[in-house]
Amino acid sequence: MNSFKIGNTEFSTGDIQFSIEKSLLSLEVNGNKDVFDKLTEDYDSEWSFALYPPKFYLYDIPYEDKKIMIDEDFSYKYDVSLYMMEYNDFIGTLEITDKSINIQGQVDIMGDVLSLSIILEK
Repeated sequence: MNSFKIGNTEFSTGDIQFSIEKSLLSLEVNGNKDVFDKLTEDYDSEWSFALYPPKFYLYDIPYEDKKIMIDEDFSYKYDVSLYMMEYNDFIGTLEITDKSINIQGQVDIMGDVLSLSIILEK
């Protein structure tokens, strides 16, 4: 089962785009719009400030190994972020196996550092 989780909130997954071409990896994962709409119905919701689901992406990342460590330096060199009303820095790992894509780390959203976990079955 696919999962897109920020902190303790499960957004589930919406559209996913994945490619590896000429040793460059690109991945875009969007939160599920229906789940997002339910989460933001309540004005007091933690996510009520957002107008649309979160989107994690990385584009044109050199890919040679099954595990990529994403730190601050990596983020400055390559296009990787969590977009949720603004671009939010991500630090963590991306691991690709024959059966799944696993992203684990932390994201800074408006000064709050939250865990980010994305698990995608192939």
